[in-house]
Amino acid sequence: MPLIKGPLRERLKDLRDRSREATYRYGAASLYYRVASRSFDRETNAVFAGIREHHRKTHAGTEVFELRRRIHMIEKGLTMKPRRDTFAVAYIQALVDRLGRSLELGVLEESTIAWARDVLDGYFEATDTSKSAVITKARSAYKRLDLTSDLAYCGPATPLPPAVKFDSGMVSALAHHRRSVRWYTDMPVDRSIVDEAIQVAIESPTACNRVPYRFLLFDAPKDARRIAAIAGGTAGYVQNIQSLAVVVGDLSAYLDERDRHLIYIDGSLAAMGFLYSLESNGVASCCINWPDLQEPERKISSLLGLASYERVVMLIAYGYADPDGLAPASPKFSLDHARRHSRLD
Repeated sequence: MPLIKGPLRERLKDLRDRSREATYRYGAASLYYRVASRSFDRETNAVFAGIREHHRKTHAGTEVFELRRRIHMIEKGLTMKPRRDTFAVAYIQALVDRLGRSLELGVLEESTIAWARDVLDGYFEATDTSKSAVITKARSAYKRLDLTSDLAYCGPATPLPPAVKFDSGMVSALAHHRRSVRWYTDMPVDRSIVDEAIQVAIESPTACNRVPYRFLLFDAPKDARRIAAIAGGTAGYVQNIQSLAVVVGDLSAYLDERDRHLIYIDGSLAAMGFLYSLESNGVASCCINWPDLQEPERKISSLLGLASYERVVMLIAYGYADPDGLAPASPKFSLDHARRHSRLD
């Protein structure tokens, strides 16, 4: 029976793929995914739940992602050359109102408060000569806010040479040296090293500085293995995983479905910083792919208590490499394959 089951399953899969390909060929792809396939339902439902949660938090005064987006928009305006004395008229009053409400409810971290203080101080200084009644009104409301913070200046500034001279060769060596390691010793990784890696990760670029992700860390081997086993690609080495990070994206950071992919982009940028920081401290790692499959999604969401608008971006196993274990070399494409200098004529 096993000899028949494998080939038969592959044959049925091939027939299904051919049928789907024919559907695409005749321009009925959207109809196929509405009627014959539910593959996008989980993403659609999560995006809708995120938008709904975004509006709920907005009405409650606890939504901070859009607040951060607006602060970032003001900050970009302050960096324009030449700087205008009238801009952001469409949303400055709403931003000040939302900032005041968030301060009353105590939902802002000190770093956000200091950032808002320095950006808006700069904004109202830059627009001091503006004739806009909207800006005048917003300025009066802003003066009543208490943005006290002990943090140093967080607003826009002239880029300065790094305090430490970076060796580009060392950065290149780090990238070439890192491998996806699946075999670890049982020596635990100090949490301070992981915290440093997270700190590096969150310095990664993120659209409008919303930071729509979080890292869930599991350094008890039993927990790490239980979670990693849900992913389909860990068979054969899951029993050796010592620690695991789960990168989780938050779709409530957005009020429009057009931004639905940003959790994956921003989460992945952060993950790379996390990996390189671990590697620089002698800690090996391995990214574990997380495909969009119904049963694993259900299991991990239930196990981790994820909200309906949260989605797993990837899993990352980490620990100290077993000196007797092997890691794939996985040579990459050549520079010529990956790079093309182009010009629009």
